[in-house]
Amino acid sequence: MAREPRPKRLGATSVQGDPGLTRARHSIPVLITASALALASATLPAYARENERGLAIDGAVSTPTSYSTAQLAALPQTTATVTLGNHQVTDTGVLLESLVTAANPAYPASLLNTKNELLRVTATVRGRGNQEVTFAIGELDSNFGNHPALLALTQNGRPIDDGPQLVVPGDRGPLRSVSDVSEVSVGIATAAATNTTPSAGSPVMVINGNRTVTLSSAFLNRLPKETLDVSFIGPGGTQSHTEVGPPLLEVGLFAGILPTFNTWIAAVGSDNYVATVTPGEQLVGGRQLQVSLVEDGVTLAQPRLVTDGDVKGGRYVSGVVNLYAGSGPAR
Repeated sequence: MAREPRPKRLGATSVQGDPGLTRARHSIPVLITASALALASATLPAYARENERGLAIDGAVSTPTSYSTAQLAALPQTTATVTLGNHQVTDTGVLLESLVTAANPAYPASLLNTKNELLRVTATVRGRGNQEVTFAIGELDSNFGNHPALLALTQNGRPIDDGPQLVVPGDRGPLRSVSDVSEVSVGIATAAATNTTPSAGSPVMVINGNRTVTLSSAFLNRLPKETLDVSFIGPGGTQSHTEVGPPLLEVGLFAGILPTFNTWIAAVGSDNYVATVTPGEQLVGGRQLQVSLVEDGVTLAQPRLVTDGDVKGGRYVSGVVNLYAGSGPAR
């Protein structure tokens, strides 16, 4: 049975306007940071591979493919500067997005809304020590997030011993790096909206596997809010808006979603339009993710997913009725 969480269990430091919401601003950042550090500690010492395993591109694709290092080196290469601690290196390799695109994501015929269907796609990168990092392809795509990831083969002109190595040049630290990458598994968020005719202020249902949590409009309005001034390219040109609402990761935490670098979240509008994002985009990618409740001073009938920093507004999902979440490839 769907149920709404009780925010009053969180706390001690009162939030203005609602003493029942306590300690929220302090406990949530701690949980998010703990998740990031736990994943960062999973790296193992470097070693030289005796036998090349190859790189498999599989999952929800029409053309599963396996590449040797030589085959990857024969593909178009991209060079980027990556910051490691207090110094920089130059990495060269293949864009993660291009490998996913070449494998042709297999969109099911059952999709009810196929506009910008690329924004449904995720890529889970697996490597040494069971490391897994999941990306929303919308984050990587130059038309939307414009925050590419690279499967690097060389560093400062020399072959990487534990390559291919996943690097994300624009990240604030190497927490999403994966060594000795052996697999990229593609997923597609296909779940449909549970309410296609919501009345104003209808709840948002958060679905994470077998767990469903219903967040009422009143509950969302009691959460700590932030104000974002955003701009993006829309159908009629550049749009600028002021958005007010709680951060997406905080909403997820209240619904029981612990953010890791392998987590994905799909926002679903009442028209079955879908876009995926990941906590990693905000934790180290610097992109603020928000559930907007008020736009330009006007209360929205239903919340809107906001992805501050995107080039185009395709991941700004209006009329959100569902947030689906999971780990690994989206489904």
